[in-house]
Amino acid sequence: MFIDWMYWISSIQPNEWVLLLLPLMLFDAPRYSVTVVALWSYDTAARVLRLLTGRRPPVPDFDYCPSITVIIAGLNEGGSIHKGLSRLWGSYPMLQIVVVDDGSSDDMSSIANEFASKHDGVIVITKERGGKSSALNAGLPFAENEIVVILDADSELTETALWEIVQPLRDPGIAAVSGNVLARNKHKNLLTHLQAFEYQRSIFLGRIISSRLGLLGIVSGAFGAFRRDLLVQIGGWDVGPGEDEDLVLRLRKMGYTIEFAPYAECYSDVPTRLKVLTKQRRRWEWAVVTFETRKHIDLANPLHANFSLSNFLLCLERWLFNLFLPVFFCLYTIWLVLFHWQPHWPYLIALYYSMFIGMEFLQWLIIMDYSNNKRRDVSLLAVVPVMPLYQLYQRLVTTWAIVEEIVHRRSFKDGFVPKHVRDVTWHW
Repeated sequence: MFIDWMYWISSIQPNEWVLLLLPLMLFDAPRYSVTVVALWSYDTAARVLRLLTGRRPPVPDFDYCPSITVIIAGLNEGGSIHKGLSRLWGSYPMLQIVVVDDGSSDDMSSIANEFASKHDGVIVITKERGGKSSALNAGLPFAENEIVVILDADSELTETALWEIVQPLRDPGIAAVSGNVLARNKHKNLLTHLQAFEYQRSIFLGRIISSRLGLLGIVSGAFGAFRRDLLVQIGGWDVGPGEDEDLVLRLRKMGYTIEFAPYAECYSDVPTRLKVLTKQRRRWEWAVVTFETRKHIDLANPLHANFSLSNFLLCLERWLFNLFLPVFFCLYTIWLVLFHWQPHWPYLIALYYSMFIGMEFLQWLIIMDYSNNKRRDVSLLAVVPVMPLYQLYQRLVTTWAIVEEIVHRRSFKDGFVPKHVRDVTWHW
C-alpha cells in the first residue's frame, strides 16, 4: 500500500500538484507561514537558546498596578461561585469584585451574599434573566475602579493572571486586553484534549500574531480587561449575541488598539460532548457574519470615518479565512475526491493527512517554544495524529454555520440570549 502510494505521488505532474494542493495553498499555507515568520523571527536567537538549554523565561516585573474591578456574571453557578470568589479575593492589591446573578434558580445569590458579608470589596447584584450582556451592563455602574476585568463564574485564574492582563494598559492607546483561555478539563476525554490543543494554537499563538500585526478583533468573554471610562463612554455591551466581539470592534472604531496577554492564563472547562461543542462553534461562527459583514461593515469602507488600514485588514482576514475559504475547502475537496481523483481518493486523503500532520507538528513545536509550562503542554503532542480529522470537523461546522446565518440569520433565534432581549435587538 505504501509503495503504491509513493508511486502515485511520483507520477503526479507539476500542473496536477497545483490542482491537488490549491486548498492548502490558499487556506493553511498562508496561516502557517505567518505563524513561523511572525513568531520565530521575533527574538529568534533568545528563544532558540532557551529551547536548547531548557532555561525558563525571566520572571516578569509587574510595575504597573491600576485599580481593578472584576465583574463576574453567572447563571446557576451556586456550585462554583464560592470557590471562585475564594481564589480571587486577595489576589491583587486594589481589587473590587462585583457578582451579578442573572436570574439564577439555584442558591448562587445566597452563597455570594454570604461571602460578601465576610469579605470587604465584594458586591452582589441579583436581576431578572437577561443574558450575559445584560448582566455585565447591570454590574458596570457599580464598578468603581480604573480597569474592569470580565470573568466567567466558573473560570480559574493563575496566580499572576490579573497582574499580567493589566500590564499592556499602561499604554493609553490600548483599550482592552484579552487573556489566554486554556482547557481545564483537558484530560477528560479525547474531545477535550483536542480542544486543549486547538486553544493553544488558535488563542495562544493566533492572538499573539494578531496582536503583533494590529489585527486583534476579539477579547475572550471568559477573561478580558477593559478601561472603565471607555466602557461607560461607549454605552457598555450591546444586548445582542456575540457581545464580546461586538464591543471590541466598537472600541477599534474609536481608534484604540486591542492587545493580548499570552501569560494571563484562565482555565475553563470545554465541552465534553460533540453535540454541545458543535452548538458552541456554530454560535461562534455566526458572529463573523453578524458583525464583520453586517453590523460593522463600515470598518472596511474607505469613505467612512471609522476606516483604517488595520480595521480593513481585520475584516479582510475574517472574510477570507472564516467565510470564503472554509466553504471553498469543503466544496473543492469533495470535487477532487468524487470527480477528478475518484479512482485514487484513498491516496489523495493520505497525502492531505500526512501534510496536515506535518503542519500540526510544526505548530506544536512553536507552542512548546513559547510555552511557560512545558510540562503541561508537552502532552498536546499525543493528539497531533487526530488533529487533521478534528480540523475537518471544524470546517464542516463552520460551513454549516455560515450558510445558516447568511440565509436564516440563525443567531437571533438562539436561546443563549433570552427571547425578550432578542426581540429588542436590531437584527443585523
